[in-house]
Amino acid sequence: MEPTKELLFTYFAGQATSVQQKVIGEWLTRPASRETYFQWLDEWERSFPQYAPDFAHHLDQFRQRLDNPDEAPARLIRPLPEEPRPFWHPGRWLIAASLTFVLLAGGWFFRKPLFYQTITTNAYQLRSLNLPDGSTVALNSNSSLQLPRMGYGWFSRRVALKGDAVFDVKHLSTHQPFVVQATDGLEVEVLGTEFSVRSRAAHAEVVLKRGKVNLHYKTANQPAQNLLMKPGDWARLDEKGALRLQQQADTTRFAHWRYRLFSFNNTSLREVVRQIRAVFGVNAQLADPALARRTLTGTIRAGSSDELAEALAELLDLKLSHRDQNLIFSTPTEIPITQ
Repeated sequence: MEPTKELLFTYFAGQATSVQQKVIGEWLTRPASRETYFQWLDEWERSFPQYAPDFAHHLDQFRQRLDNPDEAPARLIRPLPEEPRPFWHPGRWLIAASLTFVLLAGGWFFRKPLFYQTITTNAYQLRSLNLPDGSTVALNSNSSLQLPRMGYGWFSRRVALKGDAVFDVKHLSTHQPFVVQATDGLEVEVLGTEFSVRSRAAHAEVVLKRGKVNLHYKTANQPAQNLLMKPGDWARLDEKGALRLQQQADTTRFAHWRYRLFSFNNTSLREVVRQIRAVFGVNAQLADPALARRTLTGTIRAGSSDELAEALAELLDLKLSHRDQNLIFSTPTEIPITQ
């Protein structure tokens, strides 16, 4: 039996029957169900907040107690019982230590998958994501985005990116910032804007299309620094911590992958074929090695390998053949190669 969202909401409220709890328990044994479970749990907690702690107040109290340990509030001092019960038992400390170890070890090893959701794309995949706060993300191939499973948009809006992504961030009435954590300690903080981020091992790039973003970064032997970017700015941080800023950059040159724009500038057909393989995962071939030396200049918008191949064939006056999963380019008088 597949539990519904209404049944899960009943369970979260503590009103599920023993039979309903058993159904949910059996459903959760399947790994594919856990993602849905956490999504519905986050939705339920947003609709029925259980606790809104005053972090600033309690942190201030904690600091006061550290500074003045002898002046603890009277309400925190419990009177001693009239007849203290013996506490020591030979097995109690062993049990407590064992439980503590189990909880700490479990929390250490399972903290990330339990509290964070990671969305990944393979070598030939693009994904469009709608975040719980109304922001949207376009995720490029070979990329991953990590965000909290619970409390996102409530406690914070902090995500971690590896790869390439375009963010369209929604401004909230609480003015809560949106933070993208990239490589080498680079953080992109925004309040409502559209920008693209490339976060790779060698370097990180940020291109701002509209709005404002504040970069937080560290350079060699220097304290953390900030950089306020304006629309049209392009910033690049290399692995040594050196930041390069270019103003009034052509933002259309970046994130072409999002719109499936393929730009060529005197590009050889050999390189074009390589790009088709890399982006779409389709085996493209040239029937005549001499075709590899032909070049192409221009921009083509294509949402599939077939669209791009047909546009190339028309522009270069080539013949296009499909064999199994292969795209074969040849001159009109040639006989396409066979497998």
